[in-house]
Amino acid sequence: MDRLLSPRSIAIVGLSADPTKHGARVLTNLRKLGYPGQVWGVNPKRPRIPGVETYESLAALPEPPDVLVCALPGDLVPDLLRQADGAGYAIVFGGGFAEAGPTGAARQADLIAAARDSGIRVLGPNSGGVIVAGTGVAMSFLTCLDRPAEHIRSGPVGLVTQSGGTGSYVHNLAYERAGGLAASISTGNEADLDLADGINALVDLDAVRVIALLLETVRDGTGFMTAVGRAHSAGKPVVVTRIGTGSLGQSLMQTHTGAMATPGRIFAGVAATLGLALAETPAEMLDVAEILAHARRPGGDRVGIVTHSGGIAILLSDLAERSGLHLPQPSAELRDRLAPLLQHGAANNPLDMGGIIGGPQRFAQVVEAFGDEYDLVLAVTSAHPPAHTPARVDSLLALGATTPTVHLWMGGDVSAEGLDALRAAARPVTEEPRAAIKALVALVGIDPVPPGDPDPSIPALPREQLTEAGAKDLLADWGLAVVRGVVTRTPVEAITAANQIGYPVVAKAIGLDLAHKTEAGAVVVDLRRAAEVEEAFGRLAEVTGQSVADVLIEEMVAGPEVIVGSVRDSTFGPMVMVGVGGVAAEVLGAVATAPAPVARSHARTMIDSLQGVRLLTHPRRGRPADLDELAQIVVRVSQAAAALPDLRELDINPLMWTEHGWKVVDATLRSDPEAATH
Repeated sequence: MDRLLSPRSIAIVGLSADPTKHGARVLTNLRKLGYPGQVWGVNPKRPRIPGVETYESLAALPEPPDVLVCALPGDLVPDLLRQADGAGYAIVFGGGFAEAGPTGAARQADLIAAARDSGIRVLGPNSGGVIVAGTGVAMSFLTCLDRPAEHIRSGPVGLVTQSGGTGSYVHNLAYERAGGLAASISTGNEADLDLADGINALVDLDAVRVIALLLETVRDGTGFMTAVGRAHSAGKPVVVTRIGTGSLGQSLMQTHTGAMATPGRIFAGVAATLGLALAETPAEMLDVAEILAHARRPGGDRVGIVTHSGGIAILLSDLAERSGLHLPQPSAELRDRLAPLLQHGAANNPLDMGGIIGGPQRFAQVVEAFGDEYDLVLAVTSAHPPAHTPARVDSLLALGATTPTVHLWMGGDVSAEGLDALRAAARPVTEEPRAAIKALVALVGIDPVPPGDPDPSIPALPREQLTEAGAKDLLADWGLAVVRGVVTRTPVEAITAANQIGYPVVAKAIGLDLAHKTEAGAVVVDLRRAAEVEEAFGRLAEVTGQSVADVLIEEMVAGPEVIVGSVRDSTFGPMVMVGVGGVAAEVLGAVATAPAPVARSHARTMIDSLQGVRLLTHPRRGRPADLDELAQIVVRVSQAAAALPDLRELDINPLMWTEHGWKVVDATLRSDPEAATH
């Protein structure tokens, strides 16, 4: 995409003499930043604009431009693109396309067809343009450029955004910090170029060290994951703020697994697998990205936190615990070394230095001592006498580079010069505790997770939809343990089956439309006598409305429950999910997802991350559940999800820990037979 980010020639279509119009604003911005290439105007009226040659049509241009800036109404764009043979890219600012209903969608389809006919690539529509401050490229009308040229600086972070206005805000944040962005690409509707194209372009731009993404939705999951992997292979971490969720086909999901596979949870699982750093707001995203751009990666995950405020130490301890940061306590040797440097403080981690009357250099001495024992240090400057700021910053800047250090500056406005000095020295620094912790998490754990091994030997699904009994037979073929059960059609058969299995038993009405049996009253539990089985059979026949019903008689087991399942997401493909609590997981939200297939180590990480996972191994609940065995079940389900294109949803709920190991108690499988033929 060199022709887009480093164009030698730009044609502004719709350029007018009105300085408020988009075309004139682009020209002003190009001149302000000193764009060195050729700029032409295209307008049938050929207005007089000093310093710019204006032509009546694209055909009249001296040569095809690298970039067409389409500063004209959206309904005129498709016909324009049909005349664009030889041009490289078109940036379409205008709206009224897919976001505007059926008429707009038809117009966008026409735009795409026109672009394909002429061979031009399209950024937009609804794009905010492209800005590469370091080379004078400002093909944008965004208000972030309404400032003096000396305030529009380059920086180490590249931005891809689906929201032009929010992208403009990120530019303003960077400028306020006396910094800037290496480049920004606003993709808009993504009729052609999308997030993946933007990521790939920034990977190839030398000035970019970290890539920030502002996204509402991912349209091409495979392309997105490939581009992120390429960024990380190039040593460029990716930080994401997701500002929308979208539906992603959730209305089609019918199982508990499908209901819990929300767009947010799906994306969180993809992000964890890809090694993405997640931020909740654009400002937090820029904080994390800038820290990653300026900090060195540590050699391990031992994090030390130094502050001189007990309250801040507690706050950071809470944030770190929720984020899974490893904060080991200082060794006896380090405690002895710290003792003379503390003023009624406590040599813990996070460390509270206590009073600060011992001089401004003491803080840096403690940070240096921590650096000799920890892989990564967060140096937290809280409120202090303003007179101490210069000496404190000088001593921090003078520290050796043996250990990576991130700075959290919470000194307030009276010590703002210290913050400015750290930023001017390109040290990793933020004013926001949550951003600091997220940056630390990214620094010690940004690496992507290797995928699991596929298993092509998994047998194909039958063409017909499966009942619960059929689904369990299939799971047994995959190697999962299933509770003993018999499908019966008469009360006598049900009693015989119960006698063979051994009481107590469970009776279930089974049918293709009974995915949620408990809610439908299609389950009767704890049956201990033949008479109870006969009565239950009659009740279940009434539920199904059939004179002859299929009733599954099964052994009754008890123990801690989990849910394991898979869905085929419309964007990211097969996903595996695990949650604590069986049905309760849907209420508690204690679930983790990942693209399938997963490796066993990743499956175990997913399980360990779940809220409430300790309930599975608590000694008061009997024999501790085998989480490694559970991880292997997650792996097996993920292999099936990846191998079977027609497997739409699988719901094992609950999977129960018993004295004989994990057993499938209930299962629902839904397939799409047509998918197997594509």
